[in-house]
Amino acid sequence: MRNATVAARVYAHQYPDRRHPTAKVFLRTIHRLRTTGNVRLPVFRRQRRGRTEDNIINVLAYVEFNPHLSTRTIAHDLGVNRTTVQNILKEYRFHPYHLVLHQELSAQDFDRRLDHCHWLLGMIVEDPQVLSNILWTDEATFHSNGDVNLHNIHYWSPTNPHCMREVQHQGRWSLNCWAGILGGRIIGQFFFNNGLNGANYLQFLREELPILLEDVPLEIRQRMMFQHGGCPAHFARNVREFLDATYPGRWIGRGGTFPWPARSPDLTCLDFYLWGRVKEIVFATRPTTRQNMIGRIRDCMQTLSFAEVETAALSTEQKMFQCIENDGMHF
Repeated sequence: MRNATVAARVYAHQYPDRRHPTAKVFLRTIHRLRTTGNVRLPVFRRQRRGRTEDNIINVLAYVEFNPHLSTRTIAHDLGVNRTTVQNILKEYRFHPYHLVLHQELSAQDFDRRLDHCHWLLGMIVEDPQVLSNILWTDEATFHSNGDVNLHNIHYWSPTNPHCMREVQHQGRWSLNCWAGILGGRIIGQFFFNNGLNGANYLQFLREELPILLEDVPLEIRQRMMFQHGGCPAHFARNVREFLDATYPGRWIGRGGTFPWPARSPDLTCLDFYLWGRVKEIVFATRPTTRQNMIGRIRDCMQTLSFAEVETAALSTEQKMFQCIENDGMHF
């Protein structure tokens, strides 16, 4: 111990600008030299648990048991590096899908959805062009902070349309937009200034819709079927009377000759295609004013090609088959 103390003093005297080791450091160094023949400190490497067979099985079993766990939780519970967990899931083609919200179906909805699908597929057998002769319509509420009403978010994209803007909670405003799809044409848009009710919806059908349909050939308008959902404004008595007179036996909706099944956004091309497509483009950056949003919505719909819109409308047939395969449940 005495020699170690002297050595520490000598080191401090010769190297005053360096960190001064204590006598215990010199004692440990001497002991290491005598036992190992080397004064270097041993290097302790952290044991890494990589993509071993056991780790692969454990990670896949964890995901199978609870697919809602995060990679951070899996890595913590299994004692595996998080990057290893991510690589295993990537190698076995696991993707972090997000939930899609659906309105809850009642017991009667399943049969109504099946009846509607069988009816429309029967119409297609009789007339293969029937899907191109249906005016599919719907309204969507666009909010200034980038939200669209929940039943209009059924659009899958390789990029996330939500990663686009700061959210402004004060001074929020919204627009209620009507649009339609007829074959490969987008009909409209029309913006309701004071919300949607039976009175202004009837006024729209009488005064605005004929103007929006002026560019559609007369022969198509004469055999065209009109479709809308079942919201209270659509179900108003004067609205149904007007549709019975204007489209006798040719309109689809609640209370009509061909009832529209409630809570079925997955069966209309505006919900499963148009609104999500428009949302992705319009909200790439946050709109600044109502007029700015209106202009973006109109510009966006003008950029969509005839072929793209027509493909969406014709894919309704595939949706009908999928609904039947799922016994009327959402798919």
